[in-house]
Amino acid sequence: MLSKELRAASQIVALVGLIFSFLMFIPWLASVAIGWYGGEPFLWSGLTAGFGCILILLATRGETPRISARFGILVVNFLWWIIPLICALPFILALPELTTMDAIFEATSGLTTTGATVLTNLVEQPRPILLWRAIMQWIGGLGILSLGLILLPFLRVGGMQLFRMENSDRAEKPLPRLIEISKSIILIYLGLSGACTLAYVATGVAPFDSIAHAMTTVATGGFSTHDESIGYYQDPAVLWVAIIFMFFGGLPFSFFIALFFTRNLPKPDPQIYFFLILIVVSSLIVIMLDLEMTELSTFKISQYIFNVVAIITTTGYASGDFMSYSGVGPVLFFFLIFVGGCAGSTSGGIKIYRFVILAQLIRSSLNELIYSRGVFLMRYGRQVVDQAVFRSAIIMITTFLSFLALFTIILGAMGLDFITALSGAASALANVGPGIGDIIGPTGSYSTLDDPEKGVLIIAMILGRLELLVVMALFLPILWRD
Repeated sequence: MLSKELRAASQIVALVGLIFSFLMFIPWLASVAIGWYGGEPFLWSGLTAGFGCILILLATRGETPRISARFGILVVNFLWWIIPLICALPFILALPELTTMDAIFEATSGLTTTGATVLTNLVEQPRPILLWRAIMQWIGGLGILSLGLILLPFLRVGGMQLFRMENSDRAEKPLPRLIEISKSIILIYLGLSGACTLAYVATGVAPFDSIAHAMTTVATGGFSTHDESIGYYQDPAVLWVAIIFMFFGGLPFSFFIALFFTRNLPKPDPQIYFFLILIVVSSLIVIMLDLEMTELSTFKISQYIFNVVAIITTTGYASGDFMSYSGVGPVLFFFLIFVGGCAGSTSGGIKIYRFVILAQLIRSSLNELIYSRGVFLMRYGRQVVDQAVFRSAIIMITTFLSFLALFTIILGAMGLDFITALSGAASALANVGPGIGDIIGPTGSYSTLDDPEKGVLIIAMILGRLELLVVMALFLPILWRD
């Protein structure tokens, strides 16, 4: 049975890899049509990757195994560990100055929507490269697995188990069938991306930059076409377009599905309220702390709110250097790195709903301390939830903090200072992008790190994207037993 599952998992990965090889032709076709330079490497990358994936598809034909937790774990891990290697091919061929580790780092950062980059002088980079970075984040925001879910019916494999393994949203399915959910997510994603593109164009952003930034804004990824990120545009209107669509990207897609594809109004979701409250309170704190330091302007206030939303949604855009904010500003931004958006959104981090659950657990424990014989039900909003939900939230938070300590120690042992090691581990695990400090801060770059340090961060980015436990399951001996 294990050999059948490994073969079928390889077949699914090859199918997704074949789609990415076709996507590589987009930058090449754009370069031919518009006259950009640097498009030819994408032609050869697409042909090479496509040929390899076709060979794997032919070699893995056979009976499809029954869907199981083990099969889901194998598929999800294969996708996220192998697809970045395929997506790194254009960087290797188009940018010979990059090392292989640099190329894999950039591809992994794009697909996991982390937004950390090793590229500098982005304005001088070939347009096909910038377009490919945006495409990777756009697909990564939707989820490589979501792409695979569309293919699973053709393989006669059910996909809801795989969907739940990658997606941390524990809510009930808003639509009865997986294919309906997939179609709805794609339509919503396309609609948000199109609206964001038009909004950027309306504010005066160039068409290419509008398309590229719309892809990475809705995906809460953060790749930009300028070294200064969105801060290149000294216009409050541009910042507010990004704020609005980063906020949409941080909302659960089940909310949009219920809003647009069902006849019922979306049920009240506590994580959405806390998500909005956290943004408002954090923005007010940053603004109030800076009242005595500078004269506030419309742009300055927009910049503060923009940076808060960019970090909370793990988009990783930057407008100015939030390290220069007075008082507790940098400390606040460091802790916001961990939070993330809502479960079931394109954002990373620990997720708001887990903190809501943790607060409920603390409240229940305090009540039991006072009323030792009382019985207190655990609720998420108005709904009574199972103890397993609370246990999984606590396990996730403690596991995240444990890996944060582990990766900080490893990076520190490699020679990085404490601030760089800690913030680098945090931003990679939370899929945020910019860290704290001069090296990898909002005005810095990961290009100065050594290859071994980048390798550690690659592992951290994928672990964070898969929320740790799915990767850890690979090391259980029971997983490999028939």
